[in-house]
Amino acid sequence: MKRTAQGIACTALLTTSLASGLMAEGIGGLSQAIDTPRAISGVADDLTIIFDYREDYRALSFAIQPSDRFEIGISFPTYDEGTGSSSGNELSFGLRFLDESAYFPSLTVGVVGLGNDDRGTGEYLLASKSLGPAQISGGLGWGRYADQTVVDRGEDDGVFRTDHLFEGDTEPFANFVWDTGVNSLIAAAEYSGVAGPEADDTFAASLSYELIEGLRVTGLVNNQGSTGLRLEFAANPRLPFVQTDIGRGPHPYVENRPARAGQPQPTEAQVFAVLTERLEKENIQISRFSMRGNTIDVTASSNTDAVFARIVGRVARVLSAVAPANITTFRVTQNTGAFDSNVVVLDRAGLDRAVGKPNAAELAWDATSFAPSPLNRPAALGESAFEPRFTYGFSPTFKADFITSDTLELTGTLNANARYTFSPQTFVAGTIGYRFLNQWDQQDPPAEPGIRSDFTSYEPDIAFLQSLNVRHRFQVAPEVFGRVSAGYFERAYGGISGEMIWRDPAQNFALGLEATYVHKRAYEGWFGFEDADATTLIGSVYANIGQNGNFVIVDAGQHLAEDFAVGLTVGRNYRNGWRIAASTGWSEERDSALKFGAEISIPLSWTSADGGTGTTNLSVGGQSGDFGSRVSGTGLLYNELRASDKRRIEDGFGEFWN
Repeated sequence: MKRTAQGIACTALLTTSLASGLMAEGIGGLSQAIDTPRAISGVADDLTIIFDYREDYRALSFAIQPSDRFEIGISFPTYDEGTGSSSGNELSFGLRFLDESAYFPSLTVGVVGLGNDDRGTGEYLLASKSLGPAQISGGLGWGRYADQTVVDRGEDDGVFRTDHLFEGDTEPFANFVWDTGVNSLIAAAEYSGVAGPEADDTFAASLSYELIEGLRVTGLVNNQGSTGLRLEFAANPRLPFVQTDIGRGPHPYVENRPARAGQPQPTEAQVFAVLTERLEKENIQISRFSMRGNTIDVTASSNTDAVFARIVGRVARVLSAVAPANITTFRVTQNTGAFDSNVVVLDRAGLDRAVGKPNAAELAWDATSFAPSPLNRPAALGESAFEPRFTYGFSPTFKADFITSDTLELTGTLNANARYTFSPQTFVAGTIGYRFLNQWDQQDPPAEPGIRSDFTSYEPDIAFLQSLNVRHRFQVAPEVFGRVSAGYFERAYGGISGEMIWRDPAQNFALGLEATYVHKRAYEGWFGFEDADATTLIGSVYANIGQNGNFVIVDAGQHLAEDFAVGLTVGRNYRNGWRIAASTGWSEERDSALKFGAEISIPLSWTSADGGTGTTNLSVGGQSGDFGSRVSGTGLLYNELRASDKRRIEDGFGEFWN
C-alpha cells in the first residue's frame, strides 16, 4: 500500500512538470510504441486504461482485447490549439491477420478515430518482427497519419462514414521497442513522416517504468521540441491479483445410497443445523431451508464469493452428505436483495454420476436446470423478520470530465450517502455532493432549459443535492418484475419512473420497458424546478450471446428531447464479477457524430482475498448531448438481476466442484 501511494504521488508530480508543447495524437488506445502503432502482443481479455497528458493534447483511452489478435479502443481526446479547444470521442480497431513466424513478420491492420468529427480517421498497415527482447515495426499510415485532415477527406458533416478508409496519400512510420530487463524499464524510439511545427518529419523517444504491478508511467519527447506523459494501467480480469480461496477446501461429495431397512434418517431440523454450521465456515449464509417430499429447497448467498456456481456446488456437497436417501432434488435459490430471482435445480442422481469424472463440471451442468422463483412459498426454517435499518457513508469519486471542461480535467466529488431501508423491496436514499476539484465556470441559464447541454448553468462551488428518491421493487409474476421510483433522480431531473421487466431464468434474454415523467431541476438551490418537463418511454432487450459472458443491450424509444433514439451497449460479464462494456447511440434528431461511452466494474475480491462482492466502478462518456439522452438514477432493474443470468452462472460452472 505504501508503494502504491508513493507511485500515485510520483505520477502526479511528473504530470505537472513534464507536459509542454505539441506532440502527435496517439492511436486511440490501440497497441502503440509512442504515437505510432505496434503489433498486438497481449492475450485475450487484456484491458488497458491509458491517460495521455500533454499541454495541447490530453486523452483518456480504454483498450480491450476480445481475442489474442483483435483489439478495440475507445478514446476521449481533447485538443487546445491556441485559438480554442475541442473534444471528441472515437472508436478504433486493430486486427493482426498474420502471425509472426521464424522468418516472416506479423501483419496488422488498424483504423483509428471512427466517429471523430473533429480529426477524422487514421488507418494503418503494419509489419512487426521480434528480435529477442526487442520488437521492430514499420508500416504505412493514411488519413490523419498522413497529414490529411477531416476537411481534406470530406468528413465535415458529422456523419459516421467509412467510404474514405485507406484512400489518399500515405506516410511511412517505424518504431523500435526494447524491454531492457533492468528495473522494469522499457525504451522506445520511433519515426513518422508526419510533419510538425519544427520539422518535416517526427522523431520521438520514450522511457517507461512500472511503478507498481500493472501501473506504468512513460515519459515522451520528440524533435518538435515537446514532451509529455503517459500513464497506463493494465489488467486481465481472468488473472486475479491475489490467490482466491486460500485455506478453503470444499467438503467431499458423498454419493447417495439407498437407506437400509430400519436405518434412521435425519430430520429437517437436523439437516438444516449441519448445513448452516458447515457453510458458515465458508462464508455462505442460508436464509431459508425446507425439506418437502423428495426435495430440499435452500436460499443461499455469500458476501465474499461472487461466483454463484461455486456457492451452489458447495451447498450440494454438504447436502450430499447429510440429506436423507429419499431426497432426489436440490433446489438452490439465488437472492438479489429485493428478489428471489431464480432457482438452480440439481438432480442428485446426475451429480452422483459426475463425481470423479474428467468432465465432472460438464456432467454437473447437464444435471442442472433453472426455474423461476414462485411468488409465494410456505414458511420455512431459517427465515427471520426483516428489521428496518439506516446506513450512511462518505465516498469520493474521481472522473475525467470533458463535459464541463475542454481540457479533460480530473474532477473530484465528495459524496455523503444515506439510506433507510423499510423492507427488502423498499428504501429511500439520498446523496449530497461537493465537487472539490476543478469546478466549472457557471454560465447564464438559457432562455429555455436544455436537456444536457446546459449542465454548466448549475451552481458550482456549493454542496448540492445529487439525488433523493424512494424506490419500491415488486414481483408481479414468477417471471415478471416491477419498480416504481419517485423523487430527485440526478442533478438535472426529478419526477416519477416506472419499469417492468420480463425474464425467464431458463432463457438468455430479457425484455424491459421504462416510462418516466420528469421536470428539469432548478439551476440554483436544492429543491426547485424549472418550467420544463419531459416524458420518456424506452423499451430494452437484454441478450446474452455466444460464450464467455458476452452480452448486448438495445434500448429504443422516446428520449428526453422527445426524439426517437436507439442505444446500443455491448460488453462482457465475467464470472468473477468483472464487467466491461462500451455504448453508443443514435437519434433521429442527431446533430453531431456518434457518442461513445465505456464502463468498467472491478470486483474488490479481484485485488484482495477479503474484498467481498463489492465493486469499483469506472465510467466515461455516454449521455452528454441533448439528443438520445435518458434519465439516470431511476434504478433500472436489470442492474440488480444481471448477476443471476443463466449464462453468468453457466460460465462459472467450471468452479462448481471447487
